Amino acid sequence: MSVRSTIARNTFYNAAGRLWEFAAGIVLMRIIVEYIGVGELGLWALVGPFIGYVALLDIGIGSGFSKYIAEHAARDEHRALSEVVSTGFYYYLLFGAVIVAIGWPLLGLGIDAVAHWAGLAATSRNDLRFLFQWGLVLFAASNCITAFTAIQTGLQRMGVTNALSFMASVVKIVGTVYFLARGQGVRGLLYAEGLSTGTFALASVVAAFCLRPSLRVSPRLVSWPAFRRLFGFGWRTQIAHLSNLVMFQTDKVVVGGYYSLLGVPAVARAQIGFYELGVNMANKMRQGPIVLTSALLPAASDLHARNEHDRLKELYLRSTKYLALVTVPAALFTAAAAGIIMRAWMGEGFDRSAWILRIIVVGYIANVVPGAGVSVVLGQGRSGIIMKAGLVSMCSNLLLTIGLVLTIGFWGIPIATATSMIISWAWFAHVVRDDFDVGFGSLLRRTLLWPVLAAAPAVIPCVLFDRWGAVHPGFLTNLTLLAAAACAFALVYALIMPRTPFMDSEDLRLLDSTLPLDRIPMARAWLRRAAHV
Repeated sequence: MSVRSTIARNTFYNAAGRLWEFAAGIVLMRIIVEYIGVGELGLWALVGPFIGYVALLDIGIGSGFSKYIAEHAARDEHRALSEVVSTGFYYYLLFGAVIVAIGWPLLGLGIDAVAHWAGLAATSRNDLRFLFQWGLVLFAASNCITAFTAIQTGLQRMGVTNALSFMASVVKIVGTVYFLARGQGVRGLLYAEGLSTGTFALASVVAAFCLRPSLRVSPRLVSWPAFRRLFGFGWRTQIAHLSNLVMFQTDKVVVGGYYSLLGVPAVARAQIGFYELGVNMANKMRQGPIVLTSALLPAASDLHARNEHDRLKELYLRSTKYLALVTVPAALFTAAAAGIIMRAWMGEGFDRSAWILRIIVVGYIANVVPGAGVSVVLGQGRSGIIMKAGLVSMCSNLLLTIGLVLTIGFWGIPIATATSMIISWAWFAHVVRDDFDVGFGSLLRRTLLWPVLAAAPAVIPCVLFDRWGAVHPGFLTNLTLLAAAACAFALVYALIMPRTPFMDSEDLRLLDSTLPLDRIPMARAWLRRAAHV
């Protein structure tokens, strides 16, 4: 019960944090596009893939912080916990100094060469050099505090994490508006990012020592055994990080390269911007359901340390089921109402972004729902499985992208990304079937079948509202249609889902014991009906 309560509490905090992040991101992206335009947004979007690839050079040391902090805390191993934090801090301090010293001059030369080939104007070339070089410095500095922020996650204190993230996001919003209003352009986005990161870093270090008064950070506590454990866990998960980078970031680079090769480099930045908007909204949808997995890794690590395999198995099956219950309707609604969403968010002229959103968001079902199993497997320390799953998704994505771009052109890029997510999930479920006594086919029937069937009729009113909004433009019109579509979808789904055999009495007991159902109108009645009790 304590594990369930901890997961529920931390999930609530994470949900509140993601809800704020979603709302703030929606407003902030609109402001950014208003100030700098889609073309400059495309330039800013290239920073993400660049930092992502640089992050692969750290051999994944940071991936194991939360796991080992959680295990050492569960066993009251104070010195071992301090060794993990000290080893991580000083490693990243040295790593950051090296990559900045080497990367700064190389970036200057490399960007000049690429900008010349792509036909970028001198202003854009200077902005790109500034973003990449100072982005590298910011990345190196922020890495140094990852061991401290992992204290909050490892101790399962997500309330603290989200409070600090909220504070940093407010700083980022205010800083972004300030720098853009002063005419700083795309560089102002990096200034605001640096201000936000510095605020979060300082607060995280203070919070780490408050949460763990016994924590000590010293060069004398740097431990070779601790480094080996972090490296042994992290280098495998780094393959998964590479896979995520290919799926979530590299597409924007491919889009730019595609249009540059077609001989229209001036169009490339705008197309990257349109692609970024579609993927950005898909990621915001993804962040809602993925919150349900955010508290699972430390909880799974705790159960694994106590050798409670049966509870790990239950954690995997039930969490996957609840993820599907939320993810499927969220994704199908977003796909059906994509046109209304983009028109209410950005205005007219973003049809391409809407279609990218539709394709990517359906693929995200196969990316989010396996998240429970991924967290449980990582909690068991079996990062090799995640590494291989990452290789499967990465290789399939690259092969499909090349093949589909050559055959159907631009649209092959998002289709390849969505398809590779499905392939990766199928492989992962097949590999862990013996551990959790459920194969991929059975897992689909138990998790996806009924949510899909319940959500399918709810798509119809969304499509009708979308078509109405296409011929009746205007912000208020589409905002009203979006609200109407959301209400219609939720009503249809809520009426159909309880009539399916998806939930049982154990689901009702578990949710009733972990969630504040009394504070949610009609929640207990709906669950009792869904569980046929």
